[in-house]
Amino acid sequence: MAIISVMLGLAVLFSINVVFDDAFATFRESRDTVKISQTNEYANYVHFQPEWKSYPRNLIVDVTTTWEREVIPGEEEQSDITKHGAKQRQNGLQYVNSKPVVAVQYDYRDCESQWFHYAKTGLDFIGYNLNFFKKDASIPNSAYSNESQKQKLQNGFAQFVPICTSKESTNYEYTVSVNDDTIGFDVYFVPSYVQQWYYFLYPENFEHYSDNGCYANNFQKFSGECSGVDKNGGLLIVVPDELSRPMTKISVNLIET
Repeated sequence: MAIISVMLGLAVLFSINVVFDDAFATFRESRDTVKISQTNEYANYVHFQPEWKSYPRNLIVDVTTTWEREVIPGEEEQSDITKHGAKQRQNGLQYVNSKPVVAVQYDYRDCESQWFHYAKTGLDFIGYNLNFFKKDASIPNSAYSNESQKQKLQNGFAQFVPICTSKESTNYEYTVSVNDDTIGFDVYFVPSYVQQWYYFLYPENFEHYSDNGCYANNFQKFSGECSGVDKNGGLLIVVPDELSRPMTKISVNLIET
């Protein structure tokens, strides 16, 4: 009898715990979230080392990303230029296509805070958006042929630009342009960062989104839209190792739709 009573007591206690767990889970799931439009701006600086034909030139990849972030009202972070600007930069030696570059990158990959690069202004952002909607949104490279581009990119440089999203998959409009009219770029929406390495080292494993608008070859400016991009995905931009300017700039504008 005593054993039966103990067992019944445990069963009741277990049932109460389950009820409380379910109640708390329901409470957590029922907390209202709202979507806010968030903009992150940053720049990556790349200094080519002597192993590159482009040495001692430099590359800036200047990125503006606008996306919808899900937050719980009252818990969203405030923009903090001091915390999320220049003091969060990381300098390091990296290898791209088996050749070294010194890269200065900013801590933007977590997509958790809204912040702006310390050197950028509101006018820069307005300019990007006006530029995005210009009729002349795509300009093919006329400096050399598409076949030449394929050959040149075998020894080229690639930069992965991650997206930000609150969804498992999403859609993005984008514009990429380069200020060096002697070269063209290839651009691909890819499912993950690892594709930057596969592109050169394991081309047979390289994957990208193949729908129209998700990629472009040999352009000096390109605007497109890509749907169904995984949350871990992003843009892969590839340029030849033939930079002609002391500082070449690639401008990227990403807008989640």
